[in-house]
Amino acid sequence: MSRRDNISLWLASRLSLTPQGGGTSPGVAVAVIAVALSVCVMILSIAIVMGFKRQITAKVTGFEQQITVEADRSGFFSGEYVNEGIRLTPALDAAIRSALPSGATVNLTIRQPAILKTDSDFQGVVMKGITSGGADEAFLNPQVTAGGLFCADSLNTIAISRNTADALGLAPGDRIYTHYLVGENLLTRRPVVTTVYDTHFSEYDRLICYAPIAMLQTMLHTDSITATAIEINGLDDAEVDAAVDELRVALARYAGEHGEQLRYRVTGVHESGALYFSWLSLIDTNVVVILTLMACVAGFTLIASLLVIILQRIPTIGLLKAMGADDGMLRRTFVAIAARLAVVGILAGNAVALALLLVQQRWHVVHLNPDAYYLNYVPVHISVPAILGLDLAVAVLCLLLLTLPSRMIARLNPAATMRYE
Repeated sequence: MSRRDNISLWLASRLSLTPQGGGTSPGVAVAVIAVALSVCVMILSIAIVMGFKRQITAKVTGFEQQITVEADRSGFFSGEYVNEGIRLTPALDAAIRSALPSGATVNLTIRQPAILKTDSDFQGVVMKGITSGGADEAFLNPQVTAGGLFCADSLNTIAISRNTADALGLAPGDRIYTHYLVGENLLTRRPVVTTVYDTHFSEYDRLICYAPIAMLQTMLHTDSITATAIEINGLDDAEVDAAVDELRVALARYAGEHGEQLRYRVTGVHESGALYFSWLSLIDTNVVVILTLMACVAGFTLIASLLVIILQRIPTIGLLKAMGADDGMLRRTFVAIAARLAVVGILAGNAVALALLLVQQRWHVVHLNPDAYYLNYVPVHISVPAILGLDLAVAVLCLLLLTLPSRMIARLNPAATMRYE
């Protein structure tokens, strides 16, 4: 840093930002408040959108799974399909895992259409068989609203949604007739409702019920390595699409090496849940608009405030010019003064935003209509890297914009400014 830069910083630290009458200058107050408000709104927008994306992605993935591998046959729910199904042999399991990142989990599942029947009503559902300790169990249990946590080790039990329970008048502990059409046969079981869940995803909640996969395998007369699909989880969301492509290649190679006529259909969650991810991308567009508007508010308010500060210090500018200060030094001085206001505003905005986010994260004080937003409260996610990146971007933008009004210092004449009142 040059000697002139040191002098500019010293002058900026010594010049008062309050008028002679005392108190806070309106220009200073407006600048700090505008920057703080803008930064606060930006941080809240980013945290809320990140919270929405994480929550919605988690729920869509919980129902659809990150990657699903199915046998590419016609008659998906026919009796012949269920009995033949897809067999997770050690060789197939090895071929699948070879195409996946470390940490990915591979589980079997059965999706079987069923009818839940009470004495006075009925409802069509898809009964999903899940394994103990799998991703489905981990997704389901945090959503439980009545009954105990669902355990896939317990046979002859099912978990139903709050929508289904209300529609059929069911409660934990009730037995319910479930009818399955398998081929030309109608199979009936009477499991116990042990768990009622509510994800606020009404489309899925009305459709999906859960049962131990062993119960469905026994009913359908299949062995423990046969099901209707293989579900893969445990990947980062950014890894899913690449893993789908790798898995398609690996399964095609596996089928060729083992002389299988069967083709495998691999579907990623971004494809099966495309409707919801498209909706989330629209939210990203809204956030970009908000960030742009708030940046403009903060930048133009700082410009106006710097102009006010310069006008308040015209005699001081004239005195410094008469003492030999050049325009560059004075410009850097007043830019440093305005930058100090920007930093105070950024810190204040961070403090207010983080306080609001922590309150919402802890107590969920702001609620939503779950029928419209799939959540009953505003979700937030506090990302320190995102907040620091935003602060840095705002600081750089403010510094760039402050160079514009500082140029008017060069037009001030020392003799005229000494007589300015």
